[in-house]
Amino acid sequence: MKQLSLLSALYFFFSTALLQAQESGGDSGSDSGSYSSGSSNAVGGVGIVVGENYILKPSDVISVEVYQEADLNKSARIQGDGSVALALIGKVKIAGMTAGEAQSLIIDLYNRDYLVDPQISLLVVEFSPKVIHILGSVNVPGVVSIPPDRDLTLTEAIASVRGVSRLGNPKSMTIKRVEEDGRARQMEVNFSRIIQDPNSKDIILKEGDTIWVPERII
Repeated sequence: MKQLSLLSALYFFFSTALLQAQESGGDSGSDSGSYSSGSSNAVGGVGIVVGENYILKPSDVISVEVYQEADLNKSARIQGDGSVALALIGKVKIAGMTAGEAQSLIIDLYNRDYLVDPQISLLVVEFSPKVIHILGSVNVPGVVSIPPDRDLTLTEAIASVRGVSRLGNPKSMTIKRVEEDGRARQMEVNFSRIIQDPNSKDIILKEGDTIWVPERII
């Protein structure tokens, strides 16, 4: 138990130090950067850089910029039906496409009837929120966001809530997950084994997971 608390504390310390260093670096170099934390007023080259394989989802906000055609630039939220409304070409369904596929489709639609060889960029400026819940005997129970461009592991999630509390039982965690078909299932997890055994695989969490950390039986 002491080893777990020490590991959690070390993980939190280094994560905090890294965050502070990033924030410090961002303040000192704000004039040269072209990144945004998610403002929807992102026309003009400011957005979040994601890979072309990022899959667009409803509630994501995208910025479409057309070179030398400022009137066609637009920032728009992907609607529940998966579409966005763009100047001239109207509603375009892009949810479920990768960012690269959506950009190619928009280029083709403008090229077909309105522009000659248009140069168009698509940036994601705000992501549809994906969260999990961590409850029970952790130091800061609550909601944890899943990064939009990568997986979130159980170890990272527990570190983000400052580890298991002094009274918590890391050997008997429960993860409740609702599958795509609507069925719920529960997984029993020995978190101590994950962080202590180098051959034990971490668990990749999914949107909507609920993690319960019980108290130790004294």
